[in-house]
Order: sequence, then structure tokens, then C-alpha cells
Amino acid sequence: MKKIYVILVALLAVTAGCNRYLENEELPFSLPTEPPVPVMLQVTHLENNVRLSWQLTDSAAVSFFRIYVADSLNGEYRLNDSTTSAVYTKTLSGLTAGRPYYFKVATVTGSNLEGAKSSAVSAVLGAVSVIINSGDLYTRSLNVSLRLVVPVTAILMQISENQSFAGAVWEEFTSPAGRTLSSGDGVKRLYARFQFVDGSESDGTASDSIILDTRAAIDSVYFQGQSATLTRGDAVTFFVRTGELGGAADISFTGVSNLALFDDGTGGDLTPNDGIYSRRYIVPINLDVVNGVVTGRFRDAAGNDAPSRPASTLINIANPPTAVSLNAKAESSGEIRLTWSQAIDNDFAAYRLYRSLTSTVSESSTLITTITTRSTTSFVNTDLNEETRYHYRIYVYDNTGLTAGSLVATDSTFNNLPPTAVTLAGRGEDQSSILTWSVNNDDDFDSYLVYRGTVINFTEANGDLLTIISSPTGTSFTDTRPDALTYYYRIYVKDRQGLTSPSNTVAIP
Repeated sequence: MKKIYVILVALLAVTAGCNRYLENEELPFSLPTEPPVPVMLQVTHLENNVRLSWQLTDSAAVSFFRIYVADSLNGEYRLNDSTTSAVYTKTLSGLTAGRPYYFKVATVTGSNLEGAKSSAVSAVLGAVSVIINSGDLYTRSLNVSLRLVVPVTAILMQISENQSFAGAVWEEFTSPAGRTLSSGDGVKRLYARFQFVDGSESDGTASDSIILDTRAAIDSVYFQGQSATLTRGDAVTFFVRTGELGGAADISFTGVSNLALFDDGTGGDLTPNDGIYSRRYIVPINLDVVNGVVTGRFRDAAGNDAPSRPASTLINIANPPTAVSLNAKAESSGEIRLTWSQAIDNDFAAYRLYRSLTSTVSESSTLITTITTRSTTSFVNTDLNEETRYHYRIYVYDNTGLTAGSLVATDSTFNNLPPTAVTLAGRGEDQSSILTWSVNNDDDFDSYLVYRGTVINFTEANGDLLTIISSPTGTSFTDTRPDALTYYYRIYVKDRQGLTSPSNTVAIP
């Protein structure tokens, strides 16, 4: 203010001219009071910037404040902002993180007279933050890890779940740092504040939160279907109610394992993000369940596994087996071969083959065989009448007693011709007659009938039946004769329909 006074006196002297002088040193007006200078300027680090604060000995004459910034202590201080607050806290903007800045503050009076700038205070700008467990949303452990981000070297820190830091103590700065959360599931927020080597501090607003979740539970498991007993193609919706979001749920029952459910409005889920996990499921063709227990499982977003829980209602799925295709083909006058495709159902119990002389074949018709081996896919129906049309149908049975019948297959047996005669040869040896003959290769071969007679033209009616050989390759026989007379021998070939054909006659003396 003394400088201003001297300047004013000099100006008055120049204005008066060389011949005029001041009669005395008193001015006809009073000089303005020098504006106060801010003191105790302080930098406080915020989460993403800094705050300046200061004090004044007398704020009555102050109209507003001007804030100056420089890149070095003795650099050029440029005006950054202004405020009308007497006690001022200002979050600075437009500054680059990681760089040191120097700040000064000056007061301005109502007559727009700016006072001297304050002493400089410096700070390195940058983020101040707390990150719990690398930013995880959940934790199931009370013990967590903290990563602390500071713009300049910190020497001390306080960590607290209380924003007022009540009971917190200053401790040596370290990052990462471990902390133990307070007990009780729910949102946990940790606050941090720091003291830095340059004398600045943070304000304690830096914080992060995490949800402590130490247990998971299933409220209920249930399902809704089209009927009490479901069948192939039916839709059923399964539900696991938990009340927790972001987890993973599934259900299992006989034949189905770990069927994933949803809580995002997809897959038949009715309402997204309601803590009820569900799924619409279409019953496949090869699934049968009798009084199955539907069991739900759930793992919450924190990784806690809930105890498995069964639904209160048992599930029943009764699918008729898949029918097979049947083919009938006559092989002789008395045989029809039946072949079919193999059953595909896992709950296969048996094939049952029915026959009828009419085209209507049902389970009330003649049952000709039951086969319990799924891989067996053929059967020969024998002892049939010649030139007769037969109708067949095969039924597949499952373990629950459900059946599926094939389409009817039909064929006719051949006209039966007498079997092919064989050629007989023989010789005598002591009192034995040794007989051999050619092989009969007819499809409907039944047996060889070995006859002996005492006259050359004997027949089946007046001959003696010595033996019956049922194998077509059994082509020899030795007869012990009762005496030394000449005997006559003949082989009759018999087919399955009972027709016979005689061989030539052999006499053995």
C-alpha cells in the first residue's frame, strides 16, 4: 500500500506543473486498505482431482478470490478460476493427471482491487481410489485384498468401513493391503484416506464396495407340465426359486442331468432378473421316467453352493416305444421268415410277434414268439400250411408296459411238392446190412425214414421202420439182420409238411 501512495503523490506533482507545489502532504481523499492475503493454503487429493482451501485474517473487504496455477514454483502463474466464497473449497478442472502443479490464491475487493498472491502450494494431480478384490462384485470371504491407487507417494493411510473414520488409526501405507470385513452378509464399503510425502492429504471420499455373500439357499423347486404324466413332445417348465440374482441353477432327474436354467428371459424364463431360474423343456422321444425325483441345484454369484433340494412333486414321463418295420418272406411251403428293424428305445423290454389268417392282426391274435433281446431282429415261423397266406404284426414293449405295433406284413407259403428222393446203396457184412445214401438238400427237409422189407415191392405200410434220422447229413445206417434171409431196404425222405419220397430199393442177401 505504501507503493500505491508514492505513485499517487508523483502523479499529483506532475499534474500540478513545475510552478505549483503541494502545500502539505495530506491528500484530499483516503487510500484504500490493502486486500488481505490468503494463508494456510492446503491441497487435498480427491478421487479424481484436488481441492484447495485457505484461511483469511479478515474477509470483510473481500469480494471474491482468484486462483492461479503454474507449472513450476517460479513459473508464470495463470488465472485458473475464481469464486465468491469467503472460505473456499474448489475442485480444479482442466489439469493433467500425473503432472505437478503450483497454486496461489489472491483476494479481490469490492472496488476490484486485487491483493498480493498467497504463498505457493504444490500437488501432483491424479486419481485416488480403492479397489476391492480386483473389482469383484461379490465375495464369500470376510478377508479381502485392497489395491490402493494414489497420485504421489503416500506414507500413511487409514482404512475404515465408517466414512467418519471413527476408531481408525494411521498406519504405514502399503498396497496391496489386506482387510477383514465386518460380519453379516450385505454390501460392504471401505473408505480410505492418505497422507503424502509432499504434505498433502486425501479427503477420505475414495471408496469401493463389495457384496459379502457367505451362503446360498434354494427356496423351492417345482415344475409345471401339460399333464400329470408327460409324453414325447410335451412341454414342461422347471423352476428353482432362490431370490438371488446372477447365479447359476440347474435341475436333474432320471435320464436328464444338469439341465441349465435361466434368469435372463431366455429359454422359457418368464421374468428376467427375479431370482427365479427356469426353463421350458420339450420331452424327447426316448425318455421314460416313473416317479422321478426332480432335484434343483444353485450356485450364487459369490460362488456359494446351496444344498440341493428336491421338488415336492414326482415327475412321470411315459412314452410309447417307437414302432419297428416288419417284413415277411416265405422260404418254403411251411416256413415264412420274419425280419424287422431294431428297437431304438432305451427302456426296451420285448418283441412280441403275432399271426393271423386275416389282415387284422392285433395283440388278440395268435402269439407265435416273445423275444427279449433287442438285437435279435429275425424269426422263422415254421409248421405252416402250404399255399396259405399269413399276416404278421410285431409289437415293441417297454419297461412300463406301453406298446407300439408295426404295420402288418404278409406273405404266402409255397405249393408243397414231394421231397427230392435220395439214392441208396448197401452191402452185406456177416449178418449186418450197411446202408449209405445221398444227401437231401431241400429247404423243408424233416427227416430220413429207414425201412426194411421182406419183399422187393414193400411200402411204408408193410415195411418195418428201423430208424428216423433228422439231420440231412446223416446218410448212413447199419442194420443187424435177425436171420440169413435176403432183406430189402428203402429210404423215405420226409418234408415238414409230411410228404415223403422213396429211394431206390436195395436187396442184401
